[in-house]
Amino acid sequence: MELDKNFFSKFKYEEIDFKGEKGEVPAKYFDVFSFAAVFPVSARKLKKYLPSKKMDIIKPFPGISLIFIVAYEYKHISALEPYNEVGIGYPLKFRDGEQDFDGSQFIHLPVTTERARELGVDLFGYPKFVADITFDDYENSLKCTVHHENQLMLTLEVPKMEVEEEFSENHSFTVKDDKLLRTRVTSQGFSGSSNERGKAKLKLGNHPISKEIKKLLLMNKSFGHSYMPKRQTVLPLAEEEYEL
Repeated sequence: MELDKNFFSKFKYEEIDFKGEKGEVPAKYFDVFSFAAVFPVSARKLKKYLPSKKMDIIKPFPGISLIFIVAYEYKHISALEPYNEVGIGYPLKFRDGEQDFDGSQFIHLPVTTERARELGVDLFGYPKFVADITFDDYENSLKCTVHHENQLMLTLEVPKMEVEEEFSENHSFTVKDDKLLRTRVTSQGFSGSSNERGKAKLKLGNHPISKEIKKLLLMNKSFGHSYMPKRQTVLPLAEEEYEL
């Protein structure tokens, strides 16, 4: 299996000035390692996180929605030094007149460097903060551990699996300066996924975010998991903004 060698050349790039420093957008993520799991949550409780009436949560079953927890290791990036990140978010539908998008929004996004936090917050409005994020690679599984302010936030362990080539586009929604932003994130890479329940293991600590997740969860049993040993991603600035 080989990735498309012309992937990054298909996009138009421009120079931007961020606080006196020159940079290029879209940002190019040359080597990303990640894994994720989804868990059932109360649809009623999750709906309170929606920032706009143009958005709605996805309910695979009556009264039940999903959150995902995804662990990223950004090994080689055009704009930043390598860093780790964990995203806690939910899938959604967006409707605005004739526009209709499937997308996602993050509730929390801990990262391991101040620069990653600063760019994510200032350019996109991502809910980033600096934390300690580490990975363990076992024979048959992978584990990510997050600590913040000397408290355990969570550990997530996901089985390894067979992968195949995948190309994807995701609409990522954020709120910045009282505007709803939609950013089109394009990726290629190798990915495997499973809908087998209970195979991903989530442990939550006593951190405030841990307690927040516990209140959302209907059960600490995964509804599926995925494994992405190598991906390449293009992250542009927001494609469109909307009134809340």
